[in-house]
Amino acid sequence: MDDEQQKRRKEVLVGMCDQRARMLQDQFSVSVNPVHALAILVSTFHYYKNPSAIDQETFAQYTARTAFERPLLSGVAYAQRILNSEREGFERQHGWTIRIMEKEPSSVRDEYAPVIFSQETVSYIESLDMMSGKEDRENILRARATGKEVLTSPFRLLNSHHLGVVLTFSVYNSNLPSNPTVKELIEATTG
Repeated sequence: MDDEQQKRRKEVLVGMCDQRARMLQDQFSVSVNPVHALAILVSTFHYYKNPSAIDQETFAQYTARTAFERPLLSGVAYAQRILNSEREGFERQHGWTIRIMEKEPSSVRDEYAPVIFSQETVSYIESLDMMSGKEDRENILRARATGKEVLTSPFRLLNSHHLGVVLTFSVYNSNLPSNPTVKELIEATTG
């Protein structure tokens, strides 16, 4: 009789877990759409306006005001793709040095992905090279080549005792063909 009750409890627990997983999947899908809209906003008003029509303050205000649209995403940041040949001018323009996750200046690499805009809740990651972490770099490269979102494994967040994940997706320039190859996706990546 006890074995039968345990079996029923396990079935109920499995059903509850499945239901919660479906609910989280739905919330995740709802959260991703506003992030794609934010990527279009950055692409349009940062890259195609000279000078840029977006600055850190505008980005922080916009992401704070629209946070309710992204219930599973507590912080949003934008990292720009910078080639090594562009690094010196980029750092001079922004007035800071590209840093690695350990907050030291980044060593010379072929390319970087420093955070230039961030939601106020994650402002401490500004200037951090998102490609300096092994898993982050792999995720950026995978997202860039596939055009799809990539999610990290859970990890301890910087300056926090909380666990979190990073959702990575690429922002492309508007010259992307309707059916791009992997090479075209990689070359069209702006952030």
